[in-house]
Amino acid sequence: MASISLTQIEMPASPRTLKLVKRERLLVGAHILTAFFALMIGIFMGPFQAFHRSPTFVQYFPTIPVFSYYYQAVTAHGVMNALFFTTFFIIGFMYFVTERSLQRPLRFQQAAWVAYALMFVGLATMLAVLLLEPQRSAVLYTFYPPMIAPAPFYLGLVLLVLGSWIASAILFFTYRDWKREHQNERVPLAVFIMLVTFIMWDVATIGVAIEILFMLLPASLGLLRTVDPQLGRTLFWFFGHPLVYFWLLPAYVSWYTMLPKQAGGRLFSEPLARVAFIMFLLFSVPVGVHHQFSDPGISASSKGLQAFLTLVVSIPSFMTAFNVGAALESAGRNNGAKGLIDWVWKQRWSDPVVAAQLFGMLNFIAGGFSGIINASSQLNATVHNTSWVPAHFHQTLGSAVTLTYISVLYWMLPAIRGRALFSKRMAVAQSVTWFIGMTLFGLAMGEAGLQGAPRRSITSTAPYVTESMRFWLDLTAVSGVILLISAILLYVNIFGTLFLSKQPAPEGEVPITTKSADTTSPLWFERWGIWLGVLALLLLMAYGPVFAETLDFQYGWNIQRYVPSSNAPMP
Repeated sequence: MASISLTQIEMPASPRTLKLVKRERLLVGAHILTAFFALMIGIFMGPFQAFHRSPTFVQYFPTIPVFSYYYQAVTAHGVMNALFFTTFFIIGFMYFVTERSLQRPLRFQQAAWVAYALMFVGLATMLAVLLLEPQRSAVLYTFYPPMIAPAPFYLGLVLLVLGSWIASAILFFTYRDWKREHQNERVPLAVFIMLVTFIMWDVATIGVAIEILFMLLPASLGLLRTVDPQLGRTLFWFFGHPLVYFWLLPAYVSWYTMLPKQAGGRLFSEPLARVAFIMFLLFSVPVGVHHQFSDPGISASSKGLQAFLTLVVSIPSFMTAFNVGAALESAGRNNGAKGLIDWVWKQRWSDPVVAAQLFGMLNFIAGGFSGIINASSQLNATVHNTSWVPAHFHQTLGSAVTLTYISVLYWMLPAIRGRALFSKRMAVAQSVTWFIGMTLFGLAMGEAGLQGAPRRSITSTAPYVTESMRFWLDLTAVSGVILLISAILLYVNIFGTLFLSKQPAPEGEVPITTKSADTTSPLWFERWGIWLGVLALLLLMAYGPVFAETLDFQYGWNIQRYVPSSNAPMP
């Protein structure tokens, strides 16, 4: 497709103004609103799963609405929230940040709509198969073999990934054109982070593409009668752990490049940030095997290397905590803080854009430390496949990432609609209730996991539930009530802004940086071939032995496919 020049397309008068031109409202708005449509489906499944897991709740309310088949809800909750919501949102946010920061239109405008159409068809296909074949499609968010879903389930995922690859190519070509005109300049930090994010995504999705195209989809079509479960799990987690950082790094775009100004401060160190994101790129991709510490087919030496590499990822996370924390301290002191720690409560807590991100960060602290527990091969043996895992997962993705995306929505939705946010007070209340609900959820599910409560199971009627488990599972249902209230507040505000708000959108600024203030980071930080080479070497070291151990054509491929809703092999 031919490129479109700046003179051929309408651009805002200032790249930092909140006002969107029609083209931005259509493209960015389509992605953001579709993302929150997918979230709406998945988000309301969550609290009712907590109700199904609570022995006391089920005792008094034996018939719980919303869904009748538990594992259908688990699958829909994971797929809609973790895959479709995040991917649509990240791509829409990336388009906005890239155009505004680089002060140029996307390299291929038409291709962006092609990518959106592919992903939207993928979303519709996934919803159809989850609705029409709830038991056969209930292969969970991880969709491991030998459980095999109907072919449309995998087709929906293929279309989502294919659309995201086109979107990433648009980012890379737009950046290349900018770099040709600014050879001795450093790209703005927000775009630097987005480049890292989509390089990571493109590499990671190779694993899940191989799993789907050469194992799961052929098996669902009857072309394969047997599969290798361990190979399938390994290919999934080659994708699955970098996926976490694909969700997280766009939230970091807001934390690093937008929140400091929104909170009234400034970023402590942009060069430190660039080092951190290079480390994220190098060390977050080769560590997926730590999700397989319980797999007997992987050697202890491979697991030990994976544990080491996983703990290395905590270093850029601590660098982020320091850098963003220092920015928030400067904001607090600019807002009047004088003492040692009073800058914490001198933040702009009444601003929902700031409050949502701050509450997400607080939950992320707990989620980060619980993740270090998961990274240890010895400690992982205690918490693996218990409710400790979703406790960690929800305090990271479910809280830090989701609340940050919601905070972006709170300033971007008025710009898309052209009307003010329906209720700022409701938005703050939503952030507070989400924080309280997720804090309680993480505590209750984590403690239940330490007592031995399994994850993704209907524990309400299980005979192995002890009294100590029962208390924490009941407390999880309480957190579900709070989170249900928060979800209702979120969507009342969204629909209110779209259809009821009468006030014009504020004429504020988006905290977009169009020229990097960093003059000390070496320009070879943007020599992406270097980092791809180092990443390839690390992947060879980390995954070479694992795949050598996993590929067992004599025994591994003799496992029959199974229909998820029965114990019988597929015909």
